[in-house]
Amino acid sequence: MSTYEVSNQSLMKATSGAAAAALVILALFVLPAERGIDITGIGGALGLTKMGAKNPPLDSMPALAPAQTAGDLPVPNRQSISQATAYRSDEMELVLPPNAGAEIKAQMKKGDHYIFQWAATGGPVNVDMHGERPHAGKAFTSYWKDVDQTSAQGSFTAPFDGTHGWYWRNRGDQTVTIKVKTSGFYEKLFRPDGH
Repeated sequence: MSTYEVSNQSLMKATSGAAAAALVILALFVLPAERGIDITGIGGALGLTKMGAKNPPLDSMPALAPAQTAGDLPVPNRQSISQATAYRSDEMELVLPPNAGAEIKAQMKKGDHYIFQWAATGGPVNVDMHGERPHAGKAFTSYWKDVDQTSAQGSFTAPFDGTHGWYWRNRGDQTVTIKVKTSGFYEKLFRPDGH
């Protein structure tokens, strides 16, 4: 183990240098930022004096509107918090050969809600999450479209009565399997093509 010997002169130089550096930092940065005192002008140029500006007195600030109390809020009744459709959970799987497409849908009433998760194995797929109103023919409302996806998860609330779900298209040259899991308030999960 080696020892270091430091002379008194070296120790005094190091201490003096540290004290000088501390004074420079105090004058250039700390005083302008903390107290708004800028004797060199550098604190103002760096925007530090704004940090040290005093806050206005509370009586000069505009008054805020009082917050609502629990007594001011409407109380939900049983009818407004009950769900007409029963809670359920489902899992479905579909197999997409190359260049094939298929759908899985949920039959829902306006306001019904589910959470979902789907995953594709074998390759990415194009997806269109959409809904159809009853008796709308081929018309539909698209909520989300994307390409080259292998999974998604989220939640969905039906904006109208009808069927709501996904159309997947396999643009690859390998068979892809899609697994879908849903939980929530909807009448049924099904394949429109009857499979």
